[in-house]
Amino acid sequence: MVLTFFNHAGGVAKTSTVRDVGYVLAEGGRRVLLIDMDPQANLTKWLGVDDDIDLERTVYPAIIGEPGDDAADVGNGDDPDLRLPPPVRVHGMDLIPAQLNIAIIEREILTVFLGVLRLRDAVRKLHGYDFVLIDPPPSLGQLSALAVVASDRVVVPLPTNRKGLDGIPTVVKMVREYKKAAQGLDIALFVLTQHDRRTRHDRESHEIIAAQLPAVAPISSPLASRPAIYSDAQVEGLPIPLYAPGSEADREVRRVTQELLQALGVEA
Repeated sequence: MVLTFFNHAGGVAKTSTVRDVGYVLAEGGRRVLLIDMDPQANLTKWLGVDDDIDLERTVYPAIIGEPGDDAADVGNGDDPDLRLPPPVRVHGMDLIPAQLNIAIIEREILTVFLGVLRLRDAVRKLHGYDFVLIDPPPSLGQLSALAVVASDRVVVPLPTNRKGLDGIPTVVKMVREYKKAAQGLDIALFVLTQHDRRTRHDRESHEIIAAQLPAVAPISSPLASRPAIYSDAQVEGLPIPLYAPGSEADREVRRVTQELLQALGVEA
């Protein structure tokens, strides 16, 4: 199953959620592939992969072709067999890493006929994975479109604050737009993030979300705002369950992962 964690807003804990949910799934015996689609490469860095990443080790060959290929020629109707490169193995998961230059896909894909389907086609050539989790950039550009159209279902990380509430209409609208290129696409789960139960604002936002969003898709238990522990885990290049095993943050991530499996109709 291919899941894209999508929110056009930045700073909503999207990448850390991909990392941590992916780890819990892999720890539970499932074979997991993570795909970093963000030129900032935070997923790659936050998993401790900080070597220089060549462009051919990213999603680029699966969408445009080998670096140096002419995008117009690649999209001329006689397409090569575009595939994802061999992944990096990290913390029990496979990873297609990212680097800054994948940003050129935004421009080059515009010359490719039906280019928005390229990643979808490449992902469906994969074998042996139970879950493919895609982390696009926080934008409404071509990289995000490629990522969402490639997925079977969408997971929406959503902070329980005004920023989260304000972004909901755009997220729902864009998923409906992307569905035109990917029939059957819908939102599997809203994952509530950065929840600070100490503030009235967050509590009220949580109440609004809990009252309104289940009509669109299920909502998860909240992942609490824990700036110190998440920042430290990023620096160490570790998922939360590895960085702070047995902590409340660990338990929250595991609970949300189980809720995601339930929303997908997959046996936990």
